[in-house]
Amino acid sequence: MPRRSDARLIALVLGTALALTGCAGGTQAQEPAPSPTHIDLGAWDEESGGNGIVLLDASTARATMLTAVREAGPGTMTGPFTNAGGRVLTVDVRGSSEETLAEFTVDGQTTSVVITDGQTYVNPSTAAAGDLVAGEYSCVADDDPALTRWGSLLHPLQTLAEHTADASAVGAPSDDGVDLVLGADGTLGALRVQTQGPALPVSLTRADVAGSLQLEFSGWGDAVELPDLGSAAGC
Repeated sequence: MPRRSDARLIALVLGTALALTGCAGGTQAQEPAPSPTHIDLGAWDEESGGNGIVLLDASTARATMLTAVREAGPGTMTGPFTNAGGRVLTVDVRGSSEETLAEFTVDGQTTSVVITDGQTYVNPSTAAAGDLVAGEYSCVADDDPALTRWGSLLHPLQTLAEHTADASAVGAPSDDGVDLVLGADGTLGALRVQTQGPALPVSLTRADVAGSLQLEFSGWGDAVELPDLGSAAGC
């Protein structure tokens, strides 16, 4: 049987996904974006300066990054989350909100989540099985605890939206990348974003009261190879 305290702890520290909402249109003129102070505009070269994300304020840079992620389609996201007690959750996610294979490993036991064709399937570890059968895929609802316990880590866009909401500044560019700093003066971490080509994320480092998260992003646009789901229970 799974330990309830463990499930609750994981749900608490990972949180739930941040809903992405758009602003209603209007006729009022938009405030101009402030001039960047972290780079020398006099030395800016439009032809060699990359995608221009370094010219944006933190809010606009974050929105540009999220748009690039949506347009890129599937991506790969890997790395550990370590909670405040030192317990490690290893994340290996490939896909997008439409099609995903996510694998979460805790204490050597792995739970797999597959999202495809509008349906979600969970193959739980013994510790995370609950009402499901460990080692077998089952169809689950979006609000099933077997799914929601993984919080915002089910696909890259969801994770990035959740964990960059407090972006406060854009750092100075270096090595074809720039840091979107998180929290006041970057006290909570940074998201590394490409300055060449689409403004896609490279890595996310974040530490707060819930724990520390270190993720690497790659494989943008690569097709996702899903496992054989067999005759999944509950479908």
